[in-house]
Amino acid sequence: MGAVLLADPLALLALTFGGATGFLSGRAWVAALRSRRAKVQALSVGTELHGNDRAGFVLALMERETLLFRSGQERSWCPSTLRSAKHFEAQAARAGVAGAVSEAAFAEARFRLCLLGGVLGLGLGGLLSGALALLLGFVGAFEGWKLPGRVLRRREQERETSLEEHLPEMLDVMALGMRSGLSFDTALKLYCTHFDTPLSHELKVAQDLWMAGLQRRSDALRELAATYDSGVFVRVVDAWIRSLRFGTSLVEGLEAESIQVRNACKAQREERIAKAPVKMMVPTGVLILPAMLILVLGPVLLELMNGGF
Repeated sequence: MGAVLLADPLALLALTFGGATGFLSGRAWVAALRSRRAKVQALSVGTELHGNDRAGFVLALMERETLLFRSGQERSWCPSTLRSAKHFEAQAARAGVAGAVSEAAFAEARFRLCLLGGVLGLGLGGLLSGALALLLGFVGAFEGWKLPGRVLRRREQERETSLEEHLPEMLDVMALGMRSGLSFDTALKLYCTHFDTPLSHELKVAQDLWMAGLQRRSDALRELAATYDSGVFVRVVDAWIRSLRFGTSLVEGLEAESIQVRNACKAQREERIAKAPVKMMVPTGVLILPAMLILVLGPVLLELMNGGF
């Protein structure tokens, strides 16, 4: 290994540069994270990490950057030409972080993770060769740039899955409450109070808006439904608004909607299950099939080559 590095000056230079830069950048990154945590705690806003995984860390980092930018305690590293993100507002709304993560914080996290990934790639690749350092540096920068967008897409998928699980339950609880004589608002408050789900939390926020007179009930419900990429939830909200506007009974409608939602969710699950074998054909054809062909035809080819010689 040492002889290879001495014979290749580019590899030695990449190793030295990558190791030094990676060490210094790592220390600076840890110090910056500690400083941000102290600043956020001073703001007393109570922002918490969304889990211990990589996605939760990135999402918490974007939320903290948003708070620090709004309070004027943080300056941006990102160039002005890279501070805009295409379709960010729609994606953030579907991910449920429209108010917690700003476009500037998203671009800042994307830029800093790109730098961090590039430095780590250079440092790791420099241990072997200069060409590998350049390759891993490019791959690390690309992955760091794409990571915040992937986190938002993952959050969006998690919200859709949670909606499929809890929407029928919410409709059953509201139907039971209204059949017992409760009003729509009281039945909805009953669900939001006694059930700890993401849907109940978002419905409680929307209900607080129209109960405080800050927004009309129909507008608050439609805006909440627009944050989900679910036609079923949109139809449910439209049925609520029509029933409340024209004074028709909601109990039978809620029970019928619960059955329809369960059937629609079941159909979506069956569709995803039916697509699984088709998706499995790709790794089977790319990874398993060539190995099996080599295992079966390899001895035959070797015998033919030995016989030919």
